[in-house]
Parts: sequence; C-alpha cells; structure tokens
Amino acid sequence: MALHPDVTRLAETLEAMTILLKLHGDNGWAEQIERCRSSIAQSDYHGVDRLLCLYGGMGSLNDVILQSGGVAPAEDNERFDALRTDAWKKTNALARDGARGNGN
Repeated sequence: MALHPDVTRLAETLEAMTILLKLHGDNGWAEQIERCRSSIAQSDYHGVDRLLCLYGGMGSLNDVILQSGGVAPAEDNERFDALRTDAWKKTNALARDGARGNGN
C-alpha cells in the first residue's frame, strides 16, 4: 500500500536530516530521528508523537547545531535548520489531521 504523499514527504525530510546529522557525527540525534522516520513510514502514528516531543524544552532538536572538528559549517546548519522547520510543519499538519480523524 502506498503512503499518503504528505507522509512520504515527511519521511524524505527526516531521512535528509538523519544524513546531515550522521555526516557531522551526531549519531544520537540521527538515531532518534531515524526511529521516528521508520515509524511514520510504517503509518505508525506514534512516530508523529515522538517526533513532536523532540522539539520541546532545553536540549531539544531545536538546539542542535551541526559541527565538524569544532567548526559549525554555515551551509550545513542552514540546510539542517530548513529541514528541521519543514519537518515541524509537516508533523504538526499530520498531528492535526490525525486529531480530526480520531474525532477530536
């Protein structure tokens, strides 16, 4: 069964985030994002909830700055920030749709 196009686009965004995180040696965040991506790609709504939780509080996904050798490459951080923002928007849209689909 094919995934809804919005789910597919979110999974692609999360995959791109994972690649950038791994490129800069941030395997902990990469693993968390990959777990969410995997759940979402399997139409498991828990991945949406888990991903939204990563954005809250101190030390959250919002605070991640990519670094390599003590240097924060501007181009990669700008790309990551755009992906992070895009993922947030797509995930919130799915969460709203999910809430409506559950009678909320």
